[in-house]
Amino acid sequence: ADEARHVARTLLEAFADADAVVSPSGSCVGMIRHYYPALFAGDPALAEEARRLAEKTYELSQFLVRRLQKVDFGGRFPHRVTFHPSCHGSRLLGVREEPLELLRHVRDLELVDLPYARDCCGFGGTFSVKMSEISSAMAEEKAENVLGSGADVLVSTDMGCLMNIGGTLSRRGARVRVMHLAELLAEAAGLTEEVTA
Repeated sequence: ADEARHVARTLLEAFADADAVVSPSGSCVGMIRHYYPALFAGDPALAEEARRLAEKTYELSQFLVRRLQKVDFGGRFPHRVTFHPSCHGSRLLGVREEPLELLRHVRDLELVDLPYARDCCGFGGTFSVKMSEISSAMAEEKAENVLGSGADVLVSTDMGCLMNIGGTLSRRGARVRVMHLAELLAEAAGLTEEVTA
């Protein structure tokens, strides 16, 4: 907890004057929103700073859809895409429809359902190290469902999930491209060059 407080104080100082803090990771936002205030419970001034930071911190899709109220960023992405909802994003933050809403507004994108989408991919930070056999089995099951969807591209909003599922797909020799939602939106809008799997 002492080390976490040290890191958290750095963020409190760095973002004190920001109007909003946006992260491409539900896990990071979940930490700030749900655990930072508790980290500083013994220090009222820092607890208040943590509360203020928590209130203005958003996961990327949540910020775009809820705060900016913008869902169409133009562009096209002519691929068959499936979406994995991360546990921290969907369960901890309640971010469920926002990423899908953004994907639905990308032209030529075919959004297909991921079987058992809400099932965890097995990453869970240190869980994947401490319980590696269970984590691997969960990732294998998730990879099987991704392949079963028939998608060319797997999208999510958490890099931990993408690394875990992507690594499993790669070891299987699967030709499914794995992307963060921000990457897909940028590529669709022509802000980056397409990278083939």
